[in-house]
Amino acid sequence: MKVLITMLSLHVFLYAYSLNELVDISHQNRLVKSATHSLSAVEKTYESTQSSYLPSINIGANVQNATKETAALPQTSFKAYANIDYMFYDGGKRSDIYKQLNSNVDAQKKNLEAIKNDISLDVSRLYFEYLSLLSDKKATIQEIEQLNAELNRLNMFYTSGSVTKDEVQKIDSRVKNSNVTLQEIELNIQKVLHTLEYYTTKKVDIITEGSKINYSNVDNKELRADIKKLKLEADATLYNARSIKSQNYPSVYFENTFSYSEYSFDDKSLDTGYLVDTQNISTLNISWNLLDFGATTKSYEARYEQYLSQKSILEHQKAVADVDYRLARKSLEISKIKIDATKATLDAASSTYELIKLRYQNGVIDNIAYLQALSEKYEAARGYKRALYDYEIKKAELIYYSGKNIKEYLQ
Repeated sequence: MKVLITMLSLHVFLYAYSLNELVDISHQNRLVKSATHSLSAVEKTYESTQSSYLPSINIGANVQNATKETAALPQTSFKAYANIDYMFYDGGKRSDIYKQLNSNVDAQKKNLEAIKNDISLDVSRLYFEYLSLLSDKKATIQEIEQLNAELNRLNMFYTSGSVTKDEVQKIDSRVKNSNVTLQEIELNIQKVLHTLEYYTTKKVDIITEGSKINYSNVDNKELRADIKKLKLEADATLYNARSIKSQNYPSVYFENTFSYSEYSFDDKSLDTGYLVDTQNISTLNISWNLLDFGATTKSYEARYEQYLSQKSILEHQKAVADVDYRLARKSLEISKIKIDATKATLDAASSTYELIKLRYQNGVIDNIAYLQALSEKYEAARGYKRALYDYEIKKAELIYYSGKNIKEYLQ
């Protein structure tokens, strides 16, 4: 009963993740949430700025008491008012600010997209690295099992005096070294799982095999999201510079105030009707900054220089991205060739091992050749599996450097 409960508990708590699931979970981590909040903040700033350019309405009231009243100033007065104001024209600043904020919003969207794609690439690398290490572990365990079987066989012959002690020691030494290698592989597996926990913010115990990268629909290269973000940030700076320049143009501002007043005179003789009860005042203001000793121009030039700086960085990153793409394509080609090469090496090593094993067991050759053949066989097996998983990583990298969304290519 206790065993059954333990097995059920393990089934509940040890969940096996596919690559798609790992990516989905990672896309909800703290980095993504931070980028999402940044996007929301910029969107709300845009909405707030748009609202600030709409007509504004204000209401208010006040009560005033004077110690010395006159015909124009009663002892007690009450006034309520409603005010509406609107900026008709601000020299074109409004349009540039809207464009700046819209670019900022789009830049944050691309930033979020870039962060998710970076995470997709990192998680894909870790997933296939885990599978590669897992295949290394399986091959090493098989090697140890064969070495232990051979060690047991030699011990029997050693007891009967058919083999020398050094032959047994050589096998025993190889078993111990292989066990050390196995422990190192296990440590690297745990490192990968712990790194995945950083991305997923969940404990990852088991990963399912079988996920692939579908590369068939990658035909052309696009600008990566992080490069598009740089372009949008540069555009935002340019629009900001133009909004500063608009301060050299006239602005037109309209204001209308309606008021209602009540007056209470202590000396009734002063209540001559000079003060009106209701009043409506409309004002059209026009202002033009004709001279500021070049302050606005210098501020515009400073911001424009910042734009030119960002543009230079953008062009540099475009060139770097183009090189990365070409290198990724070449790496994929080499990785594909490597699969065929490692498969041929594995076939040759396996055939050689079987031949040497037979000759060794018949006493034709010593165990040095046998151990060498055994080592080469399992090294070739590890190399072939690693080449297969490395090919998947190279596909993910080329998709990334092509400017595509890796998650759309997961199987």
